[in-house]
Amino acid sequence: MNKVPIPNGVEATIAIYRDQKLREYNANPMIQALPLIMSDQEFLQSATIMPDFSPEERMFEPHLRFHCVERLSRYFDPIDKTLELQRIVSVLLRQGYIARNILQPQYARRANQIYEAIKTGSGKTIENYVDVPTSASGFTLIGPSGMGKTTNLKNILSLYPQVIAHPQHNAYQLVWIKVDCPHAGSLKGLCIDIFKEVDRLLGTNYFKKFGSTRNSEDYMLAQVAQLAHTHHLGMLVIDEMQNLVNARRTKDDLLNFLVKMDNIIGVPVIRVGTNEAYPILQGNFRNARRGTGEGGVLWDRMKQEDEDEWSEWQFFVEGMWKYQWTTEYTVLTDEIYEALYFETQGIIDLVVKLFKMVQWRAIAQGGDEIVTVELIHEVAKEGLYLVKPMLDAIRSGDTEWMNKYKDIAPLSTVEYQTKYASKLESKDLKEIPRLARKQQEQKSPILSTVILQLIQELDVEPLFAKQCAEKVFNPKDKNHNISSLVKQAYALVLQGGGATTTTNIKETQSKKTNKVKLEPQYQENDMRLIVAEAQKKGISAHDALKQAGFIRNPIDDFINVG
Repeated sequence: MNKVPIPNGVEATIAIYRDQKLREYNANPMIQALPLIMSDQEFLQSATIMPDFSPEERMFEPHLRFHCVERLSRYFDPIDKTLELQRIVSVLLRQGYIARNILQPQYARRANQIYEAIKTGSGKTIENYVDVPTSASGFTLIGPSGMGKTTNLKNILSLYPQVIAHPQHNAYQLVWIKVDCPHAGSLKGLCIDIFKEVDRLLGTNYFKKFGSTRNSEDYMLAQVAQLAHTHHLGMLVIDEMQNLVNARRTKDDLLNFLVKMDNIIGVPVIRVGTNEAYPILQGNFRNARRGTGEGGVLWDRMKQEDEDEWSEWQFFVEGMWKYQWTTEYTVLTDEIYEALYFETQGIIDLVVKLFKMVQWRAIAQGGDEIVTVELIHEVAKEGLYLVKPMLDAIRSGDTEWMNKYKDIAPLSTVEYQTKYASKLESKDLKEIPRLARKQQEQKSPILSTVILQLIQELDVEPLFAKQCAEKVFNPKDKNHNISSLVKQAYALVLQGGGATTTTNIKETQSKKTNKVKLEPQYQENDMRLIVAEAQKKGISAHDALKQAGFIRNPIDDFINVG
């Protein structure tokens, strides 16, 4: 998609007007600029987020696999409820625009009525000024924390460009914005958050102009209504509606305003909250649900069905289970299904986090790294202790007990990850010097002897002697022959040390200062004598040593050594 930057704002997608197949949608440029309506299959292909994974990664070092496990935090596998929510969002968004068509006179008429409400009545009783019919419907989504309500909604909305530029109409279209319900249900707080979000996206200055605490709630609310109409807001999402539980005076005022956004301004409002918000929002559930999704949905925990049925729970766990970074792949069994469900009670956030913690624990402990039922229970006891009272209440089925814990507290795995990362690092820090010391002890005596002979008996520069000796020394070979190693190393010296050139040798030798050159005392079969005689005859040192039996097979003895 082509983008255009907005001064002090974000990048806007330039409108492309598509054939939406439906007559009422093709009559409205704000609907035509939206992506095409997706089938369930198209949505799944677009929304599913699978972590990067390769079975070969199970062979990585533990500290690398520890990082790989964290990829599960980005795992998103839509469930049946996600498909239903996607359909509802798709319908609400498009239906809300039908009666707010920029090409129709009703659009300008509503704009004038909102302006008149602000000018004449300072925003009070805006419903007395605006009488243009709307086509918008509201929707409420309620369920326990950790079930992915907000995550699913965000991933659905992310498939729509948030800001669309319409050069033909000299307008920006805000497809959707999302804000949290203020603590204590402050209407002014809600308006200020909306002003700031619109300013962030469009580079406007609504907060500076209208966000002063000196302005009345009615005035602020009327300005929110006007900007929603002016910028063609497609959908307003209010999350954390359970914050209204703490509201006293303004609880009903805020709810009434959200209803006005639906019924008067024509902007669909999606209200999202945990179970704690149910008594406040239950009026929405009393309404008969229409085909557009009017009403609400309870987003409950995944249920574990009878053994004969392939439940949504089993489907979700099966999709997640293949992302294992333990050295041994653990096959998913009925016992593991049972253990995971017992410890998480079908709460998506908890099962993903428990799976991460189980892998961290297995990797940090080392050994076979097999995920067992026992390990799952041990990790849950240790890592899910903060939510244990709530989970115990859910397991009990006792309604009164469950009501004490209306929501599952948000769970962070950082503490658990840090704990086992520290254990992993501690083990590595102890093991690395131990292995290095062991290897050094194994090779030092023999290697030192070879280097010493090259220096003392063959008059080789110490640093160069060390380099050549290390090239022919293989620490894995338990049957070292010092005499053979000396011959091989000296042959490398004569060849320039492998990667070292003859020029390097001469330069190294020329750096010796104040060193008296003694006449060598040759012994029988002395390599120095063989080389000296070869030079006199014009034969290369390599060929002479090979003929004398010092060099048996250059490929095996020199190139592959070490």
